[in-house]
Amino acid sequence: MKAIAEPTTRNRGSSIKSILSTFYSKFIFIISFVVIISACSLKSVYNNLDYLIPSYVEGMVSLDDMLEEQVEQRTQVLINWHRNTQLKQYADLLRDYQQDFGPQLTEERVSQHMAAMESLWQPLGVKLNEEMAVLLPLLNDEQLEELFDSIDDKNEDFYDEYVDLDEAELIEEYTDSLLDNYESWLGELTEQQEADIEKAAYRFHTSAHLRLEQRKKWQRNIREILYADDATKIKSERLRVFFKAFNTVRTDALSDADKANKRVIASLTVKLVHTATTDQKEHFMNKTDDYIRIFTELAENR
Repeated sequence: MKAIAEPTTRNRGSSIKSILSTFYSKFIFIISFVVIISACSLKSVYNNLDYLIPSYVEGMVSLDDMLEEQVEQRTQVLINWHRNTQLKQYADLLRDYQQDFGPQLTEERVSQHMAAMESLWQPLGVKLNEEMAVLLPLLNDEQLEELFDSIDDKNEDFYDEYVDLDEAELIEEYTDSLLDNYESWLGELTEQQEADIEKAAYRFHTSAHLRLEQRKKWQRNIREILYADDATKIKSERLRVFFKAFNTVRTDALSDADKANKRVIASLTVKLVHTATTDQKEHFMNKTDDYIRIFTELAENR
């Protein structure tokens, strides 16, 4: 997919909030969301995931008492695992960011940081898939229909928000998202930094239509597995095999788009860090210090 060509003029408008999405279920969104909200709210949200995750599941499919108890139990297992094994690694990664924040930062180093971040998310994806492999085969036909109807609705929303956009809307979305993210970590941006961000937005490769295809493929495959005339244990094992393969094999076009966009992010990040003001550096250090403290306290259940 080609990068979007840059027109001579454009106007910024309202944002749809985010340009990034994933074909994982909303489970992963809820947990990943805690790392992008404000530090003052993060601790409260994280400590209420045992309520938020089951509540979201019940919004997708009606649960009887037995399944509700199962979801609550499996959610607590997942949260305990995440708290005990992942959070300190998040804090360590932020410390690495702090050490590299300066004129010594290179695109190669940014790429290494992005790879390290992805390596931290992979075990979470594996654990989420394990939980889904246990729980999904427990749904009856009526519950499955309700679940797939909910997934259809989510896919339609995804299409409206990320796929059904013209060139100008895509550029607006990319620009607003980049501005929001970098302002969050650096504070108020200079005019030159805003201009650099707007230029970078035109270099992004669109891939939302490919991600929608992946979402629908995921849905078709789990539907086939869950409606098969197999025992629950067999369905669980088939789901585990499918999830493992699905999350490790990507289409060439999607992989190429992701790689190209990572290069854009690496180049832009280096440029912004190299031109960071004293106030921006202080803002970044204070913000990352807050997150490091919160992640450490959460890991220690404080």
